[in-house]
Amino acid sequence: MKITNLHLLILLLVLMAAVNLANAQTKVGIKAGVNFSNVMMKDENGNKINTQSVPGILLGLTVDIPIAGDVYIQPAAQYSRKGYKQENGGFYGSATNFKINASYIEVPINLLYKPRLGNGKLLFGAGPYIAYGTGGDWTSDNDAAIGDIVVGKKGDVIFKNNAMDGGDINSYLYGKPLDYGLNFLAGYEFFNKLSVQLGAQLGLANLQPHVDGVTREDKLKNSGFGISLGYKF
Repeated sequence: MKITNLHLLILLLVLMAAVNLANAQTKVGIKAGVNFSNVMMKDENGNKINTQSVPGILLGLTVDIPIAGDVYIQPAAQYSRKGYKQENGGFYGSATNFKINASYIEVPINLLYKPRLGNGKLLFGAGPYIAYGTGGDWTSDNDAAIGDIVVGKKGDVIFKNNAMDGGDINSYLYGKPLDYGLNFLAGYEFFNKLSVQLGAQLGLANLQPHVDGVTREDKLKNSGFGISLGYKF
């Protein structure tokens, strides 16, 4: 799924709000990078379902707010592409190399420790995030099928709270749209401007949708790691 005007509008509004609240020491920045996302998936009997990670882009806006000394709060608003891959068993068992790309708008809030080292600063951080799934797409090496109905080699990814609220026949229900969890990061900031960061994300929300109000026993949680470059104005 391409970045839509809605994604850009949300990011712009968050940046404008951050700038209005900023003081002279607050730094606004941008970041871009690549995620390697996967999921923790278990069936209703607790058996783990094998999946593989997939790459995806990360684009965001950050605000570094000084708290005390080398400690900062860093809220951000970002577009993140997540998902996973199954060599076999995807889309009701009929698809091979079934790959899902899921788009999210995320708001992480990290507590940063930035001790000086050389001409720059080390970066260590952790904190919660909240995210909302907006759509995506899926692909397969062969024609996926639901029973006797062939749906083809590609389609849309959708998010629903109720599994019975499905979309078109070729739409794949990823899960509930609302996600939350924890972030962890480490990196280095050069001359208070350019930074390189390694990050990891652990989803805590079970994204499996309910069925007409009945909670399902199977599990689906996002996870991933990535690398990004940042620049502060």
